[in-house]
Amino acid sequence: MSEIPSDGSFAHKTVLLEETIAALRLSPGDHAVDCTLGGGGHTKLLIDAVGPSGRVWAFDRDAEAVRAAGSSLKVHLDSGVLEIVQKPFSHISSEMAERGQTGRIRGICADIGVSSPQLDVAERGFSFVNSGPLDMRMDPSQGRTAADLVNELTRDELTSIFREYGEEPKAHFVADAIVKQRANRAFTTTTELAETVVGAIHYKTPSRTHPATRVFQALRIVVNDELGELEKMLDGAFECLAAGGRLAVISFHSLEDRILKSWMNEKAGRNLHRSIPRDLPITSAKLAEMSGISAAIIKPYPTEPGETEISRNPRARSAKLRVLEKTTHH
Repeated sequence: MSEIPSDGSFAHKTVLLEETIAALRLSPGDHAVDCTLGGGGHTKLLIDAVGPSGRVWAFDRDAEAVRAAGSSLKVHLDSGVLEIVQKPFSHISSEMAERGQTGRIRGICADIGVSSPQLDVAERGFSFVNSGPLDMRMDPSQGRTAADLVNELTRDELTSIFREYGEEPKAHFVADAIVKQRANRAFTTTTELAETVVGAIHYKTPSRTHPATRVFQALRIVVNDELGELEKMLDGAFECLAAGGRLAVISFHSLEDRILKSWMNEKAGRNLHRSIPRDLPITSAKLAEMSGISAAIIKPYPTEPGETEISRNPRARSAKLRVLEKTTHH
């Protein structure tokens, strides 16, 4: 089991904490959702923002995070201001519909990154530094493990995963080494895989990051269907928002950010110029009505952590916050 601090907290350093909550512009009495409960950092500030007359729902599929938050946020659970939903955030649409909240939520936030406890606790199988079972499931009761993939997929399938989801330039070398190694003994631990990756990858100049970083990222994404979950969450969250409500999402790598940026551009109609004839006499309001534009991007570029936050929490370095406002009931 994961080591949880004695105070019951889930020791996760929340990234871009104040910036995210400020971007949602919540008022007392509002309804809000935290798609990624984690250590409860964003959840606690959402509760502060909506006050005792508001409501907050927090999603997490990680039982350890839910258990820890149940302790650290007990007073808010008891008061009825907070409800924790132990489900993947891709279920936001159906879960909030059951609660009569479709089109009523004023602010939704999501921190897409893997939490520090998941990375640091060896037993969870996310880390290539500390030896642990090769698992990587955010919900340990569901689905195939990273070991299942590494030991069962073909060379071509592994190469495809490392290239597509890890953007690893030497994907085929890693896949070759894995297939060769598992012929003698199946992979069971994180360090076994990490050592095999290190032996398979050779660069002329040393990288700042561990050679296994991209491979572990790729496996984690596939094990948890992270990109598919993200796409479902975005569409579901948008359904839940009231007109004028905002969605703030923090991504940590290019694959996530690409999906997020493209989705927001589509909602805001930023790709329309390609399909609208030039010099067509049409008002912006009519164009929005015709195209189904239903959102506005708050800033044309993402908010990133400052040097102070990065020095305090190096994992914040790659974080990007993007914010969208729903403008109509489309």
